[in-house]
Amino acid sequence: MKCMGDVLKAAVCGLAFNIPAFASTVTVNVGEEHQVIRGFGGMVHNQWQNGGGLSDADAKLAFGTGEGTIGLNTLRIPVYASSNDFNKEVAAAKSAKKYAGDDFILYATPWTSPYAGANQHIRSSDYQKYVDHLNSFTAYMKNQGVPLYAISISNEPDWCGEWACWSADEIYNFTKNYADQMRKNGTKVISTESFKYDKNLYNKVLNDAKALKNWDILGAHFYASQASTGDNFFEYKLADQKGVERWMTEHYTESQGSGNYWRKYMKTGDQANTAVYDTVRAMDLAYEIHRGFVIGNFNQYTWWYIRRCYGLIMEKDFGNKLQVPQNEIGKISKRGYVMSQFARFIRPGAIRVGATAKPEANLFASAYKSADGDSVIVVLVNRDYKNNKTVTIKVPGANISSFRVYTTSEAKNAKDDGEVEVKDGSVTITTDPGNTSNKDCIVTLVGVGTPADPVPRKPYGDKAVELPGKIEAENYDVMGSGKGNVTYKDNDSANKGGKYREDGVDIEDGGDNFAVGYTQTGEWLEYTVNVKADGEYYAAAHVASGSETSGFELLLDEKELVKAVTVPKTGEEWNVYKDLSLGKVKLTKGEHILRLSITGDFVNVDWLRFSVNENGDDTSHDAISTNFRLKNEVETFGVYDVNGMFVGKFEALGLSEVQRMTRDVVRSGGIYIVKPFRSGKFYRISVMK
Repeated sequence: MKCMGDVLKAAVCGLAFNIPAFASTVTVNVGEEHQVIRGFGGMVHNQWQNGGGLSDADAKLAFGTGEGTIGLNTLRIPVYASSNDFNKEVAAAKSAKKYAGDDFILYATPWTSPYAGANQHIRSSDYQKYVDHLNSFTAYMKNQGVPLYAISISNEPDWCGEWACWSADEIYNFTKNYADQMRKNGTKVISTESFKYDKNLYNKVLNDAKALKNWDILGAHFYASQASTGDNFFEYKLADQKGVERWMTEHYTESQGSGNYWRKYMKTGDQANTAVYDTVRAMDLAYEIHRGFVIGNFNQYTWWYIRRCYGLIMEKDFGNKLQVPQNEIGKISKRGYVMSQFARFIRPGAIRVGATAKPEANLFASAYKSADGDSVIVVLVNRDYKNNKTVTIKVPGANISSFRVYTTSEAKNAKDDGEVEVKDGSVTITTDPGNTSNKDCIVTLVGVGTPADPVPRKPYGDKAVELPGKIEAENYDVMGSGKGNVTYKDNDSANKGGKYREDGVDIEDGGDNFAVGYTQTGEWLEYTVNVKADGEYYAAAHVASGSETSGFELLLDEKELVKAVTVPKTGEEWNVYKDLSLGKVKLTKGEHILRLSITGDFVNVDWLRFSVNENGDDTSHDAISTNFRLKNEVETFGVYDVNGMFVGKFEALGLSEVQRMTRDVVRSGGIYIVKPFRSGKFYRISVMK
């Protein structure tokens, strides 16, 4: 029988609709947001791979997103001890970037350095030189046109017979006192990458807020784990509490067999695992990614070598233990197709959402919504090689009209099995029903949505901020839906500060009241503003930073208003706020969208201000008070409305502080009279709220 139409109608066309007596249920909750997914990647190390790490043809297979590709977006490369070797991965990085496009992420890991080789510890007196060495590499790659997104402190400090060692105390001291300098070239900082995800190497940093500010990403390897390892290996409650981003930066589930073995009983065992006879499964990769994301809350997954006999693209075995057929070399392996079931469809910026994680024995599920919120992706991992699974997938409120289904099994390689219609928010499928051999498989369902009516954005408090005046950073516009109605971008879905608002923007106590904190490069916030008159205005910001690399820029209606500025270090912690002059800008009368865009990690922003006068004083003086002068000392002031009614009092030093304190004392905008108690003179202040 031939399948007719876009939506499959019968089991013989690849998916079963004859529902048996038992069907497990996966309920997807798109409103339950977890971590943001950065993507999937692999490693190239040309020095160890004899120059054969990744050709342009390999990069097309690995980093393309269409049919017959893997869909990677992330490439990991080494930082060599000698600068003479810095060029070894440039060509691979450029090829990967060409095919991954805007989603491309390049990061690097040092194994050794001029200051510590195999089984050696870097002396603390050489820490600054070590930072300079890492920064020289980030500068080199930037100049080559393939800048690093991130760089780690060191590879596997706890498996260091062949490279540098780090103790937990050394990691902590370096992180707290030096790691922030690794951001010099706009590069994020990854922790040291424990080979066995040893939490003892991370705990001390996680428990010190100042030190933790110097990590952007916690990197870990999954060696010392295998398919039989308990879920507790992946759990890390302290990292969950701190909201730290986590990347799985290296692992291979086994390296003794072929990447094309679907299910084979053989002698295996890698690194920390004892060699035993065991069942080698390509599907172990799917199970590990599932547990890393769903149990471990990891944001990214990186396999070891992309091209290897046990890797994602097939290569001959350098040790000549395996006889890899010539017709397999250079093609995507079964493991590669398993990886593609995640990587091609769960693209960077997607958010993991709530889903029934284990609907029945040997069946595992996870769900994600795309960065634009228009699609839902459900991944089913069936580890039961004896039985297909019939699953009812419920997607209430997800606005999904159908799912397109892709399957990798022993007989299929990311095969497009067509579309299934979603009725009343539900669909039932049977995984790979025509399979008569090993029935374990991975199925990815990509939701096709029915466009919903857009929900317009609106100013916070339903009124545009009037300029000249002050914009409180935490009062960004309320999010809508549809094109043009997104009002912020945050790199994770949790409010790390836990204050004021309940969406994903990180707001904390700070500054005059609340401040936006935990900011990262690429994040932004937008505000609807109403400029009262054409003219030049003085721009300023009230900000805090404990590093030298924080920064931001301002755009008005998507055009540069204030080019990227570096925020000077205001204190050792992020709780010292200071005014930062941004110079003069031209504003035109009317309503506009102002965007605050983060260009350097971890600037805390309290407010932005646009004023007629350089000192922020936009008040007018009554003629009777032209001789009004302030002493260079703290004075007590009374505040009165225009009818002479007493409003409140405060102590202040200097005109700028009088302005600010007046605004804090009064409840609404208007004209107020401020009088120092020592004198009969008065000052008239116009307050805008």
